[in-house]
Amino acid sequence: MMANMSFGQKNVVPYLKQIWKELTFDVYILSDKTKKITYIVPSSTGTNPYLVERLCGDDATINKIKRIYVWELRKFANSQDAVCINMHKILTRFFDDGFLVPEFVGQVFDIGNKEIQISSKNLKRVCKYNYEISNDPGMFRFFYEKMYFPYVKKRYADSAQIDSFDSMESFFKNGELIFIKLGGEYIAAQLSEIDGDMYRLRRNGVLSESFVKDGALVATYYFSMLRAKDMNAKTVYFGGSNPFLLDGVLRHKNVWGTRIFETEDSRRFIYLKNVLFDQPFIYVDEGKLKAVIFSDDNKLIKEYASSGLEFTVIEKANEKESETVIMN
Repeated sequence: MMANMSFGQKNVVPYLKQIWKELTFDVYILSDKTKKITYIVPSSTGTNPYLVERLCGDDATINKIKRIYVWELRKFANSQDAVCINMHKILTRFFDDGFLVPEFVGQVFDIGNKEIQISSKNLKRVCKYNYEISNDPGMFRFFYEKMYFPYVKKRYADSAQIDSFDSMESFFKNGELIFIKLGGEYIAAQLSEIDGDMYRLRRNGVLSESFVKDGALVATYYFSMLRAKDMNAKTVYFGGSNPFLLDGVLRHKNVWGTRIFETEDSRRFIYLKNVLFDQPFIYVDEGKLKAVIFSDDNKLIKEYASSGLEFTVIEKANEKESETVIMN
C-alpha cells in the first residue's frame, strides 16, 4: 500500500504535471495549396489558431501525427523541412538556426518631459469625455463584470484569454481604475498598477462596442497618460502585444510614441525554420529586437521609426534576407 502523501507533496503534484506537459510535444502537419509545415506545440498549450492563420491562412488543414519528447525535439526538427515550434524560453538556446519570435512584446512610453502624442482627430474625440479615479472595490467588480469580461469575450471569441477576477484584483490593490464618463455614465475604464516610477496600464474594457467607435478606449489611454504625468511617473507601460507589425493593438500603442522591447514576462517563443509568417513580424537576434518586412519601401519602416526596432528586409518569394535597415 502506498504511503499517504503529505500536504506539501500534494501541492507539488500539479506543478510536476505542468512541467511534464512542457516536456512533451504534439506534432501537427499544417498544409494549404502551396506549402506544408511541421507545427510542434507543447501538450500544455495546444495549437494556436491565431498563429496557424499567420502561417497558412484561414483555409489550412491541420492533422496531428505523433507525440515526441523534449530530448527528441532538436533531432526531429532537423529532420523536417519547414518547421514551426512553440517552446519555452529555456529551450531557445538549442535553436539558433532560424527566427525566434517572442510570444508577445512589451511597449513603453518614456514620459519624462515629453509631450503626450495624440492626433488632432483623436483629441477632438476624447474632449467630450470626463474621467474619474476610483479605488472602490465595488467599482472594480463593476469594471470586471460589465466592461472587461464581456468586451474581451466578444472581441476575441474562441481565442480570448480572459484573466480571472482574482488575478486582476491583485493589480487593482496596487493601483487604481480610471473611468471614462459621458454625461455622467461610466462607459469605459482602464485598470492601472503603480510600480515605483512606472505606471502600468494593465487592462481596459468598455460598456458597449459602440463606445469604441466613438473613441472611448482612446480616452482610456490618453487620460491614463495624463494621470501618470501628474504622478511624476518616468514611464508608462502599455502592456504586451502580439509580435506582428500589422496587429491592431501593436499599431495603436505605437501611435502613442511607445518603444518596443522584449519583456521578461514573455516566457514562450516561436521558432521558425524555412518558413515565414504571412505578415511582417518581430524576432530576437543577439539580444536585439528586429522586424522582418517584405519590401524595402514598406511604409511600416516610417510608421515604426521611433519604436527602437531594427528592420530586416526579406524577398518573400525566395525567403532570403536581402539587407538590414537600422532605425534608432
